[in-house]
Amino acid sequence: MILGMILPRENNPGGETGKVTRRILPAMSITPLYIGIKRIQLHPGISLVVCSIPYPCGCAGGHERPGRRLKRRLDRILAEEGVLSVIEHPAVKNLYGSHKARYESCLIDIAVSRFTELLGMAYRGTGLGRIEVTITGSQRCLEYAITRLVPLVKTINVLIPDGFQEPGKAEEAFDETGIPVHITTDPEVLRRTPLWIRFPNDPESFDSLPAVYHGRIVDLGALKVIDTRAKRIYDICLELPEDLLGEAGPLPDQLRYRRLPGFIAANCANAWGESAAEASIRLNMRLYLKP
Repeated sequence: MILGMILPRENNPGGETGKVTRRILPAMSITPLYIGIKRIQLHPGISLVVCSIPYPCGCAGGHERPGRRLKRRLDRILAEEGVLSVIEHPAVKNLYGSHKARYESCLIDIAVSRFTELLGMAYRGTGLGRIEVTITGSQRCLEYAITRLVPLVKTINVLIPDGFQEPGKAEEAFDETGIPVHITTDPEVLRRTPLWIRFPNDPESFDSLPAVYHGRIVDLGALKVIDTRAKRIYDICLELPEDLLGEAGPLPDQLRYRRLPGFIAANCANAWGESAAEASIRLNMRLYLKP
C-alpha cells in the first residue's frame, strides 16, 4: 500500500537562479511547478510518497491558475506512484481537501485501547499497585478499563451518575483477583484518588469536577493529561514510525503528533483488517506525553 503526503516548499531548487525565477515569474502570471518527490518505507509493503510543492501555489493566497496546473501535476504523480490516500500539510488548501480530515478519533481509539501505557507516564509517585484509581466514562469503556486495571492498581473506584447502569465486570473482577472495585455516585471519592482516568463520552455532569480535583487526570477523550496540582497540561501523542521521524523533516505539531500518525495507523488498520491500536503497535508507534 502506498500513501501520500503533500508539503509546501518555501524555497525553489536552483540556488540564486531559483530565487530570481521566483521573483520574475509571478509578474508574468507563471509559477514554477517543480514538485519534489521522496519515498519513505514505513513497513514491509507500506510506503509514503512525500510531494513537496512550490509555496504558495497550493496555499491560501496562491494564484488560481497555478493551483489548477499544480493539481493536474499532482494527480498524475499520485496516479503513477499508485497512492491510495493522501494527507496535506495544514497550509496546503484547495487541492484535495484532506487538510480538513481529522484523525483525532483514530488516536482516541488507540489511546483508549493502550491507555495502561500512559499510566506510568502520568503518575510518577509511588507504584500504581499502591494507589486508588477513579475511572469515568461510557458503560463499554468502564467494563474494558476494569479488566485492564485490576492487575495494576490497589483499588478501582468507578464513578457513575445517578441512574447510570453499573458495569457488569466489577463483581467478576473482585471475585477473580480480590482487588476492590467500588461503584459510587459520590464525587467525593476523587478526594482520595491521585489518578483519575476519564474515558470518552464521560457524563457531562462531571465536567465541573476537574476544577476542584487535586491530582492527575488522564483525559482520553481530549487526548490530554492534566496535573491540577502543578497546573500543567500534556498532550497525548503518538510517535511516528522511526523511519519516518528523520525523513519527514519539520512539521507542525498538530500534523506531526496527531494527524499524520492517525492517518498512517487508520489506513494500515484498514489494509490489514485489524484495529487502529493493533496497527499502531505493528508499526512500532509509541504513545507518549508532550508538554
